[in-house]
Amino acid sequence: MGKLKGIVQFTGKFDGLSFYEMNDKIVIRKTGGFDGEKIKNNANYARVRENSSEFAHCARAGKYFRSAFSSCLMPLRIPYVHNHIVSLFQGILKLDGIQKRGNRTVGNGLLTSEGKKALLDFEFDKTQKISSYFPFKMEVDFTTGSLTVLNFCASTLITPKGADQIQLQLHVAKLDFEHFTTPITQTSPRVLIDLNETTTQNLTLSFIPTLQDSNIPIAVLEVVFFQEVNGSFIPLKGGGIKIAGVK
Repeated sequence: MGKLKGIVQFTGKFDGLSFYEMNDKIVIRKTGGFDGEKIKNNANYARVRENSSEFAHCARAGKYFRSAFSSCLMPLRIPYVHNHIVSLFQGILKLDGIQKRGNRTVGNGLLTSEGKKALLDFEFDKTQKISSYFPFKMEVDFTTGSLTVLNFCASTLITPKGADQIQLQLHVAKLDFEHFTTPITQTSPRVLIDLNETTTQNLTLSFIPTLQDSNIPIAVLEVVFFQEVNGSFIPLKGGGIKIAGVK
């Protein structure tokens, strides 16, 4: 890469060279880049084609996943959340032991115990893990249609300043990571609990049991804190969502 010195200053391409501005200086480099035909057909680019195909699948899967849980995800405005989800799915896709490289899928990766664990361990917001303010273990039974929060006690929670109540709601979606058909989604009734409540209990949220098919049911718990102001409850920053179960 060269730098142009002298009175004549221009940008663009000329005689196999590209002239462009960078850091207030004109920089010169040879015209080049990827050859589209070679990438499509040349055997030397097979790995590039495989990586490109699988990345495109993960990007589509990420958008599909976000759309299924948009009602609870969008209000949080988590920076780079799409990138985080795509990165998660790239790792899960690599666990696919059924398809050959280039045709591996997120759905096949989620059939493995390692894929399920990666999904359950995922944090949407890397700057604030949900366990830091909601430390309870959760169990999901897709056969009976229930999520149980074990040994829940509202008064032990670390809450945002001014919070008076916590709201819990379960969102369940059946996802088809092969054909990307419209997700079948449902939500549980909202559960509102006073943060001064000292009772320790197993708290249950119910949903309609999912029928057995090739789609993958995923359950996400939404946690919202509220402050009471003149009889109205105002949502506060500090809540979030967490993948609670996958079948």
